[in-house]
Amino acid sequence: MTEELQKLYDERVNRFVTTANLEEPDRVPILASIGTGVFFYAGKTFGEVLENYDLETEIYLNAMEGQLCDGFSGGSINHLMQTGFVLGSKTFFISPNGVTVQHHETSSMKVEEYDEFIADPMRFMADKIATRKVAAFQAEDDEEVYKSLSLLFDKQAETRSKSTAGRAIREKYGLPNLTGGSAYHSGSIAHPMDNYFDFVRGFKPTMTDMRRRPDRVVAAVEAMYPFYERQFPKEYCGPFPWMNDTHHIATFLTRDLFEIFYWPFYKKSVEACSNAGIKLISVFEGPWDQHFDLLDDLPKASMIANLERKDQVERFKKRYANQFAIQGGLSGVLRYNTAEQAIEDVKALLDIAAPGGGYLFSCGSMIAPGDGTPEKQRVVNKWVYENANY
Repeated sequence: MTEELQKLYDERVNRFVTTANLEEPDRVPILASIGTGVFFYAGKTFGEVLENYDLETEIYLNAMEGQLCDGFSGGSINHLMQTGFVLGSKTFFISPNGVTVQHHETSSMKVEEYDEFIADPMRFMADKIATRKVAAFQAEDDEEVYKSLSLLFDKQAETRSKSTAGRAIREKYGLPNLTGGSAYHSGSIAHPMDNYFDFVRGFKPTMTDMRRRPDRVVAAVEAMYPFYERQFPKEYCGPFPWMNDTHHIATFLTRDLFEIFYWPFYKKSVEACSNAGIKLISVFEGPWDQHFDLLDDLPKASMIANLERKDQVERFKKRYANQFAIQGGLSGVLRYNTAEQAIEDVKALLDIAAPGGGYLFSCGSMIAPGDGTPEKQRVVNKWVYENANY
C-alpha cells in the first residue's frame, strides 16, 4: 500500500477497535459484507469462479469499487470445494441459481459407533467419515487413494498462494478484513457441536440423540473440543483482526438443550480468545433471544454480536450496551426495499444502536443473490458515511 492508503487503513482499524471496545469513534464504522451474490450480479456462476482465481479477484474488486466503507468480511471462496467435487464428495453442492453453495444433510456415523468415535475422534474422521463422504477414498487400491490425497494437498497449497482476493481488496482500497487472520490465528472457528451435527452425526440423528442418549452426545463433543481449542490463539496477538464464529444448531435448541450441549463450549471459547486479546464476531443466526441472558457471564467487550433483525438489536442494546458491541440488524432490508426506503430503516436502526458507541454498521449477513445489488449497498453505505457521525 502507499503511505496514504496505509494511513487510511490504520484509521479504519482504529475505528473498528474503538467501537468494539464500547467507545465512540469519530463516526459509526461501516462494514461491507460481500458473499457469493457478487458472482450473480457479475453474470458468473460459482463454478466459473471456482476454477479461476483471477476472475474471483476481479469480481470482488469490482464489487468494492466506490464502496464507502471502513472494512469488509468475506472476499474469498473455498477453492478446496473444487477438489471435493472432483473426488466425489457430496458434502456441499451448488444450488440451481449457480452461485449459492449448500450443505448436504448426511449422517456419517452410526449410533453403535459412539464409543469408537469418543475414544479417538480424529482417527475416526480420517478412517471412516472421510471415506464415507468422499467416493475417491473408497478405492480398494491404496495407490489410487494416495493420488486422491495428493490432489487434495496440492489444491490446498495452491489455494493458499493463489486465492488473493482479500489481499487485493486490502492493497487496492486500504480496507481491513475484520476476520482476515494473521500470523497468529486463522480468522475463523466453528463450535464443536456445529461440526458434530454438520459433518459427523447429521442434523436429524443429532437432535434425536440429544433426547435419547444425551450422555453420548456430550462425550462426543467433549472429545472434539481439544481440536476445536487448537484454533484459538495461545498468547496475546493484538486487538485486530478478530475471529468469526458462526452458530448453526443453536437456533434449533430449546433452552435446556442449549445449556447442556452448546453453552459450556461456547463460553470456554469466548473466554480463551478474550484471554489472548482476540474478540469473536459471534454470528447469532435465527432466534437466539431466548439464550441471550446467559451472555451476562462473558467478559466485557469479549465479542461482537452479529444480529439479523432490528428488533433483536434493540433488545440486545438495551441489555448489553455496556458489555458487548453489535453489528448487523438489517437482514432482508436491501432485498425488499429500494435504496431510498432502506435508508429510512437505517435511520431507525442507528437511532437505536449508535448512541454511546459499540455499533458496527452492516446488513447482518453476506450478500446473496436477491439480497440487493452492490449498487444499492453503495447508496446505503454512502448515507451512513455522510450522516452517522458522533
